[in-house]
Amino acid sequence: MNDFEPFDPLVKMIVNDRRPPQDVKKDLLAAGLDPAKVEKAYQDFLRLTGKQKFLGPPPMLVENKQKEGWYLGADAFQDAKFWPSLRTHLLDDKRWPEEAVESIHHASDKIVSWLEHPLASRINTRGLVVGYVQSGKTANFTAVIAKAADAGYRFFIVLSGTKKALRQQTQQRLYRELILLNDDEWFSPTLLNDFRPNSLGNPNYFLSDKKHDKILCVVKKNSTILRKLITWLSSADRNILQHCPFLIIDDEADEASINTARNQANTDPENRDRSAINRHLVSLLRLLPKAAYIGYTATPFANVLIDPSYPNDLYPGDFIVSLPKPENHFGTEGIFGRARLLEDDTDEEFVGLDVVRIVPDDEVPFLRPKRYEHDFVPDLTPSLKYALRYYWLACAARFARGQQNEHSSMLIHTTQLIRVHNSTRDSVDGYRQTILRELKGPRRSQVLQEFAAIWDEEQTAVPPEEMGTDVVTFDELRPYLNEVINETMIVADNYQSTHRLSYEGEAKIQIVIGGNTLSRGLTLEGLIVSFFVRSARAYDTLLQMGRWFGYRPGYADLPRIWMTSELSSNFFDLATIEAEIRHDIANYEKLNVTPREFGVKIRSHPDLNITAPLKMQYAVQAQVSYDDNHVQTVLFEEKNAKWLNQNIKAAGQLVNQLSASGWEGGPHNGHILFRDVPKDYIISFFRSYNFHDNNRSLSADLLINYIDDQNKYGLLKNWNVVIRGVTARSKAPRGSLKLGAYEVPLLERAKRKSSPENNAHIGVLMSRGDTGADLPQERKELKNLSEDDLKTKRNVDLPFGTGLLILYPIDKDSEPGSGAKTKEKLDAAAHVIGLGIVFPKAAQQSRGEQSYVTVDQSLLDRSDFIVEEEEEDEDA
Repeated sequence: MNDFEPFDPLVKMIVNDRRPPQDVKKDLLAAGLDPAKVEKAYQDFLRLTGKQKFLGPPPMLVENKQKEGWYLGADAFQDAKFWPSLRTHLLDDKRWPEEAVESIHHASDKIVSWLEHPLASRINTRGLVVGYVQSGKTANFTAVIAKAADAGYRFFIVLSGTKKALRQQTQQRLYRELILLNDDEWFSPTLLNDFRPNSLGNPNYFLSDKKHDKILCVVKKNSTILRKLITWLSSADRNILQHCPFLIIDDEADEASINTARNQANTDPENRDRSAINRHLVSLLRLLPKAAYIGYTATPFANVLIDPSYPNDLYPGDFIVSLPKPENHFGTEGIFGRARLLEDDTDEEFVGLDVVRIVPDDEVPFLRPKRYEHDFVPDLTPSLKYALRYYWLACAARFARGQQNEHSSMLIHTTQLIRVHNSTRDSVDGYRQTILRELKGPRRSQVLQEFAAIWDEEQTAVPPEEMGTDVVTFDELRPYLNEVINETMIVADNYQSTHRLSYEGEAKIQIVIGGNTLSRGLTLEGLIVSFFVRSARAYDTLLQMGRWFGYRPGYADLPRIWMTSELSSNFFDLATIEAEIRHDIANYEKLNVTPREFGVKIRSHPDLNITAPLKMQYAVQAQVSYDDNHVQTVLFEEKNAKWLNQNIKAAGQLVNQLSASGWEGGPHNGHILFRDVPKDYIISFFRSYNFHDNNRSLSADLLINYIDDQNKYGLLKNWNVVIRGVTARSKAPRGSLKLGAYEVPLLERAKRKSSPENNAHIGVLMSRGDTGADLPQERKELKNLSEDDLKTKRNVDLPFGTGLLILYPIDKDSEPGSGAKTKEKLDAAAHVIGLGIVFPKAAQQSRGEQSYVTVDQSLLDRSDFIVEEEEEDEDA
């Protein structure tokens, strides 16, 4: 409260009063205080709430920036109980770093500031919080609940996914971090079991009773459970409901909550069918006069494709917030890397840690059955045996580091078929017993040598000192190896299992084999090794199946993942998509874009669906402008000599046409530059150049249509053309290519290892500073400028509306640079011509379309609709 001591006494009165600030203002005026002083105090208070709502991280899109604030943050409440207790628990008991707690503090303050005041006559908030998989979303919504409770919200419903294990895990955590810290203030009907109204009786007693001021229900997203909850609340007195503010937290909000009933987009919403869980959630929100709904997810692909026009649905129309990436978090980008985005101030791809091991494609048929292969029996393939051995080595290393009291886990996820889980469990246990026998028999020396070779190889891949962990030699871990293997428990976890994965009691070493029960929300404690060859064709399914994301304190050097090259490549692309969504949210916040004005864009991947098709029924192809942007060709048919030679021919013809028409290229900063080239030459070149079919944001038609559209406003009528030279002094010349009258040096661009034939992906074509290759300044004057600075200079220093086309002659035998772990030799059938295209600031939003999917914006103008209710049973 000390931060608020300097306030004017009238401001402090507004701060300390729990009523809506407008009501306090009215009372001050009614008491006869000076109206000018009251108004000044009120405006000072609003400025303070504005700082809370708008300043600082995390980035947030909001619907109504003009709405007056009421929340100054948790520190402003003199009599707060729940957040101070939670904060002390995180710092003192869980020993979280202060910066981590402060990050949660600021983010949760900002979220609560966009809720309605708990005493408002109507609460109908819809929000979405986008986190990272296994990154602390639960910690954030626990803080939001604590602060909302301090502010006056009374009834909290946490929808904790669809699995019993996840509900129990969430209930236990909230019990420790909310209820146990202030047990005389809370009542939780779901503490021992999911919601059972028969044991509660009249809801009016709980909704109005002051003995237990706060109520917490943690429930599965299950039709039977939700119907019971709705029926119980429906029996409450309407006046009591009207005075009870609810906060509903939907954990894993993209699972089950979305309406997946068929043919929604072609149906009038008034008569629209709804899938069971969605129908119950909509009914719950319609029942409660004062209910805020906040969805939490790491995979928001489905949530932003909900119909935004229906007010009682779950579209996050009030706010979307992107949580910051926590320190020391193993996320998609950190593990798999990602491509460079246009917004990044670097030339390089983001390379992940060397922790991914490839399962050869020819092993997959022995690990995962085909669709109708009912007599399938899995084998322990060489890569799975290697993964098992490494897991035992890593567990022994943890013992050598004194971490015997910590859980260690290995995940094997090959299929959702229960019979395969059980047979895989038996095979793994048989292999464990074989290794134990060999370590006690005549092969002991040989087996230990094999283990030592694995350990030395993996320690070189991820040096412990670079991850802040202690070096453990094989000799140091060897004394623990027998013990670790002997104590390993092997569990098949599925809904038929009698012995499930459990972390109760003493620390365990476990290998868990499963499918869907392990794929969402559930935390695998001490996860070291993941063996994952399960197929999935949707963004959100892939990300949620990745249980390897999260924190690895004290063993950050040990985690490894085995998967196919296809899956690894897909996760690389998913990391790029994730980064792009977060960039979008940050950029739209600066532009004051609201969630209802712009559904978040999602890049289309040629091989993946965004999310389950039934969740995408309001998705449409969206347009994105080339406005003040640059694009590059990164995909090539490297084995198609005819295709490649056509591009060389097109580039040569462009240079010849320019020379014949009087445009002579001159040297400029190591390149060849043609200035003020009429757009007809550029359009002709685009028509003759082969763009890769999968490079969806770049095609001749899209580019030409965009140019024609901007020509109407006097832009892109003239272009500069640059033939990119070799600027890195350390690079040895790789030969040359003749383009027209010019002998130009060849550049080096290797391809990604995961590139299929004739789909060579070079990752990054343009280098830092290339967007300013035609600027009049010398290179040394430009080298330290960011991409944003270069764009600004282009719009100022070049003639109005000038475009830039850069030709990149690439050596067909390009080799990866040293340390480029994700690249390999290009090995093309002919030299490659890449294109970089830089656009000026547009006159208006152009028609240049990049292949994105977004919510259908035409739905935003519809009026309110009513849902027809329909009963549908599900087992609890």
